[in-house]
Amino acid sequence: MKYTADSLLALAQSILTGFGCDRDETAIVADHLIRANLAGHDSHGIGMLPVYGMQVKDGNLIPNQTPEFLPDCGAVNVVDARCGFGHRMALLALDHAMKTCRKHKVAVLGLRNSGHVSRTGHYSEYCARHGLISIHFVNVWGHAPLVAAHGSCEAGFSTNPISIGIPVNGNAKPMLDLATSTVAFGKVRVAHNRGEKIPIGWVIDDAGQPTDDPTPIWENRTGALTPFGHHKGSGLAIFVELLAGAVAGKQTVATGNHIPNGVYNNMFSILIDPLAFDTQEQIEERVLEFYESIKSSQPANGVKEVLMPGEPELQHKAEREANGIEVDSETVEQLISIGTTFDQNGSELRSLLEQV
Repeated sequence: MKYTADSLLALAQSILTGFGCDRDETAIVADHLIRANLAGHDSHGIGMLPVYGMQVKDGNLIPNQTPEFLPDCGAVNVVDARCGFGHRMALLALDHAMKTCRKHKVAVLGLRNSGHVSRTGHYSEYCARHGLISIHFVNVWGHAPLVAAHGSCEAGFSTNPISIGIPVNGNAKPMLDLATSTVAFGKVRVAHNRGEKIPIGWVIDDAGQPTDDPTPIWENRTGALTPFGHHKGSGLAIFVELLAGAVAGKQTVATGNHIPNGVYNNMFSILIDPLAFDTQEQIEERVLEFYESIKSSQPANGVKEVLMPGEPELQHKAEREANGIEVDSETVEQLISIGTTFDQNGSELRSLLEQV
């Protein structure tokens, strides 16, 4: 079924309130999740709430947490999220680093011990709205690794996303947001919940052979996701793990504890004030010249349009704002179930949903 973004936002807000999040945190987390759905990243959208709820129940995700800001060291900022909701913790950490960036024209941020930060591109967009170039590397710990290194049939790290954005007129344009795995693990969850097969190349089984069945890896963690681009994606993922986990944080997937329902992130971010290089107008002119040169190139056979990084998200957003966001019935039931676990009325939660 397809639902309006506003009704999904209302459902997310109600569930988060049930978790114990205050009004500010509820607004930030719900907005982030529905923006992810609108951008076409259902893997990082409202369907994450059941996992968050289980973490809150276990005491491993703490609503309304106060982060610890460690003493600054030059242009380096370190923030300990203390297992707070990553969506809000990351914004607080970035706000802190932006003050450093204004002073030094650059800031390097280490966010550690954070709850799931969800869609990494959200932070490139946030920095761009403040006129800053940003680069973000995120590792994942708290659960067993999910992605096999190139040449291995055994998982060795997680999806380890990267995002980069350049500000043009207050928007990240272009904006790169990708997992270093072939797909995010949440896309396997979505396929499993819909009862669909997955494309060959996303996942290998426990013998290292390609499979189109999402169920073993989703339900039993049997097999592994593949890195994108073979050795190239694998190499990038390894350095994301090292920068975010070994340098900025204190846990890599090899050293962090495995916790039931555990999903924690460390984030290594670089913020750059473009005004250190030239005027904003001159930089934007050069960026747009290159942007348009790629856009105007001849599409390959069978390709309708050459897309720049970030454009698929904008297209999804326009389509889904007009026609609704598809959420499978299994995910809807999981959302209602986690709400009732926190003493909310299931019928009232269900009544918030408005079909398109």
